[in-house]
Amino acid sequence: MKDLHIHMSGGRKDSPKEFKEKCLAAGVDGGAVFSLCPQMIRPEPGEDQRWQARMEQILEFTSGAEGFLPIFYIDPTEIDAMKQIEAAAEYGFAGFKIICSHFLPGNILLPLCSMAETGLPVLFHSGILYDERCSSRNNRPIEFECLMDVPNLHFSMAHVSWPLCDELIALCGKFNHLDEAMPGRRSRMHFDITPGTPPIFRRDALFKIFLSGYPVEKRVIWGTDNVANNYNIDYARYWANLDRGIIGEIAQNAESFRCPGCPERKFNSLWEAVSENNFQRFFGKQEGGAA
Repeated sequence: MKDLHIHMSGGRKDSPKEFKEKCLAAGVDGGAVFSLCPQMIRPEPGEDQRWQARMEQILEFTSGAEGFLPIFYIDPTEIDAMKQIEAAAEYGFAGFKIICSHFLPGNILLPLCSMAETGLPVLFHSGILYDERCSSRNNRPIEFECLMDVPNLHFSMAHVSWPLCDELIALCGKFNHLDEAMPGRRSRMHFDITPGTPPIFRRDALFKIFLSGYPVEKRVIWGTDNVANNYNIDYARYWANLDRGIIGEIAQNAESFRCPGCPERKFNSLWEAVSENNFQRFFGKQEGGAA
């Protein structure tokens, strides 16, 4: 399995070797690891949160954990954000992580255009945001509709935008329409189903995503929201087992949800796609790239 959503936080950190051993024990052999967050997002006492230091730290860490990609956590409102984007592309980062904690997506379209030009994907937080600000409205799915104005942007929306899953699915429909109406723009929206949904809501959210009628089979990616400092094996196993079961149920019952006149959907090897192949596709490491 591949884990799309692994944070680096402050404090004691496992070595890359210890980290990878824990991941393998959970059945995870690769993933994406976010750098330490910018100070404006969340201060980490005792940590050097200058962007250069955060880049250096995560590049060194992932270089010792084969199969795990470095993701640069960026605050696009910082005065030198453009310089940071250029550096991330130059130093070999695999993508960008953004949480709209103190700004709306519509306020950062210029740096997003620069990110799109690098060809690297952007991983957004979406849905409720548990911080100390009145920030959740910034992360409502509908606020990301403006991304249709960023040509060739390749991005994911995390946590199935819980508790606004239905709004996220509607946004997917809008981007699906954009793909059909303006195929040359090649903007692509993906679902990062990293938990945000409490377990009691999980089945309902995943059923809606896959059976809404939109072609999402290649655009749903699994993750855990784990931390690289001390990867929680039991936590990762729990969500993998839960999601594998739900997705298996979806694959078995998909035909019964198909409306008359709608095209037949193929859900063969759906868990393999969600937990492995779509991760590779998202980062352009599989033939077909970001389809």
